[in-house]
Amino acid sequence: MTVCSSCGREFESSSDSETLCPQCASELSAQEPQARRTSRLARYLQSPTIVLIALNVLIYLAMVAQGRSIEFSSELLLNWGANSGGLTSGGQWWRLLTSVFEHGSPLHIALNMWCLYNLGWLAELLFGRARYTLLYLLCGIGGSLGSIVWRGDALSVGASGAIFGIAGALIPAMMLHSNPQLRMALKRQLTSIALFVVYNLAFGAAIRGIDNAAHIGGLMTGLILGGIFPTGTEREGERGRLRVAGGCALILVIFLFCGNFARQRDLPYAEALHASECYDRGDRAGALAHAQRSVELEPENAHSQFMLGAMLLSEHRPADAVAPLEATTRLRPGFGPAYVNLCAAQRELKLLAQALANCEKGVQLAPGDSESWFNLGRVRYDLHDVPGARDALAKAVAINSEGFDENLQYALLLVSNGETAKAIPYLQKAHDLHPADEGVTRLLMHSRGQ
Repeated sequence: MTVCSSCGREFESSSDSETLCPQCASELSAQEPQARRTSRLARYLQSPTIVLIALNVLIYLAMVAQGRSIEFSSELLLNWGANSGGLTSGGQWWRLLTSVFEHGSPLHIALNMWCLYNLGWLAELLFGRARYTLLYLLCGIGGSLGSIVWRGDALSVGASGAIFGIAGALIPAMMLHSNPQLRMALKRQLTSIALFVVYNLAFGAAIRGIDNAAHIGGLMTGLILGGIFPTGTEREGERGRLRVAGGCALILVIFLFCGNFARQRDLPYAEALHASECYDRGDRAGALAHAQRSVELEPENAHSQFMLGAMLLSEHRPADAVAPLEATTRLRPGFGPAYVNLCAAQRELKLLAQALANCEKGVQLAPGDSESWFNLGRVRYDLHDVPGARDALAKAVAINSEGFDENLQYALLLVSNGETAKAIPYLQKAHDLHPADEGVTRLLMHSRGQ
């Protein structure tokens, strides 16, 4: 008789290796599939790869819910922490990490999560879960830094920098693994990962809109850390921890150097952003100071030149506004609003011939902009071209029927041209838009004969 190792009952065994009674053996056999399923589920739930994928997907779905679209505007992306040189290097350094968990479209997140799923399991095996997670985050930051160092103020989001970093870390980890048998077993995966890196970098260079700078930044971070971080049995012990600490220290020094370079390079963008913030707060003096500083730092920046010119014009300084607006038309000859604002400044300075040429250019470049037609109409009127002014102002009103200035100026022209009855609806509209304007009220009553 044999004693069951599980329940202690005696039973007749058919072999010396049999240690469980038939009842316990049956119960264990029934439990094995469930145990295997539980073990597999636990492994998935404990996997950093699955957690990272879930986090990326949840953030994307939250953005879909807020934006009511599966693709997002630049404004929404920035509100959720997108990476952008002027904002990031201007002090919002947390964007280096938050941008890694944002994606701009279903295809964008689907491709990135598919790549992460395939690369993540191997990285977990070689580096361990905690160090793999650290690698992912550091490579993501490295990719974001690469983006602002190379691309300046361009907006970027996505986990691709972190994913390229994981791929980069796997290459030296597999090549330098202490176990020769494992190195041979991983040779095929090493070739696949190397091809993945080369193909995607070439694809990114060929397709406009792909942030290859983030790919390269993440890849370089991963190559450095993958060569330093221990794998296999070397992960254990004090020496392994020292290697991790040394690798992190080295990469942080590199990050500080790159961050300082980006801050200096992107200072004009940061000054322009500060100018916009001050202007929105009503701090006109501060806005002008930052705008002028931005232009001084980078005179060839069309955005800064236009911002400065538009601010000076709004402060009724047309003589000062002309130079930055002319610089904008030189730097961006296809930018219609620059010509329109230049036209407005020259009109105030009584440079009517030049103003007319710039207004006509503005209308040509931006035919759907009511301000272009509005300014053209005013300049034509100053040049005594009443029919031309009438046509331009009519188009301005047609484009922007809710515009106070458009309705009022068109009505005034009609009144001066003896078309008082036709002017009344436009005067009424102007009055409805600004009922407190006493001048418009008197003119409306007079036109009605009241």
